[in-house]
Amino acid sequence: MAYRKFDDPAMSRHNDEGKVNPNFPKEGWRKALHGVLNRVIYGGGAGTASSTFDGWLTTGGTAGVALGQTLTVIINGRYGSAAAMANIMLPKGTQGSGTWVKYLVSSGFGTSGTVTAGNEGASSTAARLPNCPDGHVALGFLEYNTTSGAFNRFGGGTAGGYNVISGNIAATCGTVVALTELMHMPMDEV
Repeated sequence: MAYRKFDDPAMSRHNDEGKVNPNFPKEGWRKALHGVLNRVIYGGGAGTASSTFDGWLTTGGTAGVALGQTLTVIINGRYGSAAAMANIMLPKGTQGSGTWVKYLVSSGFGTSGTVTAGNEGASSTAARLPNCPDGHVALGFLEYNTTSGAFNRFGGGTAGGYNVISGNIAATCGTVVALTELMHMPMDEV
C-alpha cells in the first residue's frame, strides 16, 4: 500500500498521455493538426481552381455543391473513402449583399458531406475559411460573391430555387468566384 503526505498531489493514472487534447490544450493547435493530417489520398484534379468546375467538386445536381467521385481519404489515422454525393446543401442563412464568403466543403467517411460557411468579408482576402469539422477532411471550398442582392440559403433544393449556386434565377444575386479542390486544410489562408 502506498502512502502520501496530505499536501502531495493525488496519485492518479490516466491514459491521456498519447492523446492530442491534453498534450495540446489549445483548441486551435488541435484543429490545425487535424486539418493537415486528415487528407485526401486519391482523387482526380487535386489542387486546381477552375471556373469550369472540373475535378471532383462541382455545383450540385439540383442545389448546393456536389462531390463528383468517390475519394480515398485518411481521417484521424483511419483509411477509408468519402462517397460521391449529388447535392451537399449550403448551411441555412443569408449572405449579405456586397460580401464574399468562402464555403468549406468537407466530408467524413461515406456520404457525410457538409458545407460550412466562413465569415462575410468585404473582399476576397477578408473572407476566411472556417475550421474543418471534427472527423472530416477538407475537400475544397466555394467562394461566392454577392453583387446585386443578398443570397438566401435555406436548404430548400429546387423549391423556390434557393441554395442553388449557379444556373438559377434565385442565384443571380452573385457569382461563384472560385471552386477549388483541396488535399487538406491549408496551412495558411488561401
